[in-house]
Amino acid sequence: MSLEVIMGVSIVVTIVLMVGVRVWLQKVVTFKMDEGSIVEVLKSGPQNTQTISAETTLSDARIVHICTNSSSITANSEDNDTWRLES
Repeated sequence: MSLEVIMGVSIVVTIVLMVGVRVWLQKVVTFKMDEGSIVEVLKSGPQNTQTISAETTLSDARIVHICTNSSSITANSEDNDTWRLES
């Protein structure tokens, strides 16, 4: 293979990796920011999804996604639509 082809492939691979890392980082940062907003609401005690949504302007679906994937938030054992901070 010629040097030009090798350099071209290397540049394309580098660009694809950089875009992938940027997308991944953006998802992680957005998740952590949203998680932090929910944690602030839950510091006052267990809250249901609709209350959290009203206080954070996050959609109900986003709140459920964040809460189910967060290590610091758990579903309340009495009501699965209510969330609390992990003890």
